[in-house]
Amino acid sequence: MDDRLPSAVIVDISAIEACDRNRFFAWLDGMVARLPTDVPIFFLSGSDDVLPNRPKANATITRAVPDDVLFNAICSHQRALMRFEEARIRRLVFGRIPGYGAAPHYRGTSGLLVVGLGGRYPDLQEASGRKVEVIGAFTRDMAENYLSQRAFDAVILDSTLDETLESLRLIRMDSRFTAIPVLVVTDHPGNTAMLWKAGANDVLTLPLDETNLRARLATAIRHGKRRRLADKVLAESHRWLTQQLDKGGVSQNDYHRYLERAGQALAERGLSLCEMKLLPENFVLPEQTTALAENLYGTLLSVADATSREEDLVCVVNDIGPVAVLKSQRGKGRLQARIEAILAHTAL
Repeated sequence: MDDRLPSAVIVDISAIEACDRNRFFAWLDGMVARLPTDVPIFFLSGSDDVLPNRPKANATITRAVPDDVLFNAICSHQRALMRFEEARIRRLVFGRIPGYGAAPHYRGTSGLLVVGLGGRYPDLQEASGRKVEVIGAFTRDMAENYLSQRAFDAVILDSTLDETLESLRLIRMDSRFTAIPVLVVTDHPGNTAMLWKAGANDVLTLPLDETNLRARLATAIRHGKRRRLADKVLAESHRWLTQQLDKGGVSQNDYHRYLERAGQALAERGLSLCEMKLLPENFVLPEQTTALAENLYGTLLSVADATSREEDLVCVVNDIGPVAVLKSQRGKGRLQARIEAILAHTAL
């Protein structure tokens, strides 16, 4: 590796001679440890490849994954790492809300939901490890009920092709579970491309080696657990920021501490923060909107909060006013365009 931060590290296990793998992965683990920040690590694997314990992969995917699906997975995992980072920074700067109650789909121990009647529940239970609670759902309705009642780190769909495709569609349509890792079991390798494009994070083609299956489940569960914790912290943070409106906003001291930590984290990725003041003069708004809006500052804040990403900070700061802190200049342009489009076509 050179001095540039890689967008991702992708290793095709089959491309490395078996006799060289221990030496290669020891070298790779050392190189990854010296990177200034986390980057997505992908292992492309067959059903019988022996996967290394280190470095820890962010995703293990069947080797036959289409290029466009792999590219989208890289982008998704890059964003996930930034969300983990953002959650950690907010917890350090803003702390926790005493007595905050998380939504049911955030609560619970590490869990794996197996959906369908494929008959591989015992094998999946054995491969998932003792610390993971494995729950079986025979139907989609049962699966939806379980998902709404407690947290799961990953979902495995083990059913007919039609049932699996419909389950994938329903999971990905629900904003609570859009990013949950979903692994699909199939007896037919010809269906893999269709399943990936439908939203699967990995396709497990049978027969699967037990060691390989255990490693792939562990990777998905580890990613899902980090995603769930980040979701919970960001939801808690959003509630806390909303509560600060009645107190005049976040203190300038906390805000500048946040800017410093978030700026340092982004700098390690070669990016920079973009601070956006949510003031009417910074937007191209119709005269009618400006004249008739009773609280244009509050309206701008509400629209920005509703249309920005969770990892972007939208809040009111004492003696500064409403602001949005975005992770790139590109994000600023996107948010500004959304605000102007919404307010131009909304009766206030």
